[in-house]
Amino acid sequence: MKYLIILLFTLITTTAFSQFQLKGKLIAADTKSPLAAASVFLSNTSVGTVTNTAGEFTLSIPAGKYDLIASFIGYETSAQTISNVINGVLLIELQPKTKVFDEVVVGGYEKDGWNKWGKFFLENFIGTSQWAADCSIKNYKVIKFRNNRKANKLTAIATDQLIIENKALGYTVKYQLEEFEYDFNSKYLMYMGYPLFNQMEGGQAKQNRWNKRRQEVYYGSMMQFMRALFRNRISEEGYEVRRLVKRPNEEKIRVKEVYRKRALARRANSVNITTAVSDSSEYYNKVLEQPDELSTFSPYTITGDSIAYRVDSVTAGLEFDNYLHIIYTKASPPESYRQLSPYNRQMMSQLKLVNPEPIQIQSSGNFYPPLNLISSGYWAWSEKMANMLPYDYKPPINKN
Repeated sequence: MKYLIILLFTLITTTAFSQFQLKGKLIAADTKSPLAAASVFLSNTSVGTVTNTAGEFTLSIPAGKYDLIASFIGYETSAQTISNVINGVLLIELQPKTKVFDEVVVGGYEKDGWNKWGKFFLENFIGTSQWAADCSIKNYKVIKFRNNRKANKLTAIATDQLIIENKALGYTVKYQLEEFEYDFNSKYLMYMGYPLFNQMEGGQAKQNRWNKRRQEVYYGSMMQFMRALFRNRISEEGYEVRRLVKRPNEEKIRVKEVYRKRALARRANSVNITTAVSDSSEYYNKVLEQPDELSTFSPYTITGDSIAYRVDSVTAGLEFDNYLHIIYTKASPPESYRQLSPYNRQMMSQLKLVNPEPIQIQSSGNFYPPLNLISSGYWAWSEKMANMLPYDYKPPINKN
């Protein structure tokens, strides 16, 4: 494995604040006509614009890698990753959504879906943090739901950009929702989209309040961790990272199989299955209360350069086996998180790679591909829209 250079921060300081002008044009793929007033932005930032009457746009692109998003009602969203200077004018063709797609997808969703699933969607998309009550979706009626009872999964789409007002952090967010799926069997939530942040206007008192809350959200967040990992400063910024191995609880699997065979034997009116003396009902109950997986933690904390390496001046790679167990030590979790369980006394999270492909981390804290990294614990609870900050957010430099 390559190693993350400790002096990486000094290597990127000359490029982190450089920008280049991106000029482009949006046209309809079918008619080749320009698309005026289309939305063009860098996902998860406050950098965005709309096209003029000729379908043209200009954006100032900071150094790094970003998802350039172009969207227009009635057309498929265009998403492409950009990281280098593009010569000339970038031409983007948007494909129209077909009537067949509208009839099959939109028509198949529940008519009263928001009444059934709105609260569930808000809790899993906006979140349940202390700021969630001041975060709302103004045009929630564009969200359509489908409950697949056979697969036991809930999916949602949005027929237009979501307009989210986060009065707690002082942002209006336009969110291009691409996927939302919740698996009731595995309790696995997956959603993906492209947000554009705009700062709300307000007096000095509001600005001070928003700045204070943004700092509270930032420290201990996945964004801060990724930035710290990029600069090989995870320990200095308050993170304890250990390797974690999870393995199936074989004894629990065995006990479940015993119960299954007993149930089949009773239905068949056959004789009872003989078990060892130690296999009492009390023992069985204790085993069934155990987790499905057993965890083994490394007693030693690890450094950033043991799991990350330099790719180029604005990119680091993250690669690890099994899980990472991460604790942020410089703050306690908010009361709204501690109320979920008496054991939630630390900002404790776990990360797992879905497949062996490494994660690419940018100096901003952004990472690719996002769906290759699964979080659990504190980050699974906190990394929702009510707590989200744009990747061009910069905390006060005198902290940490």
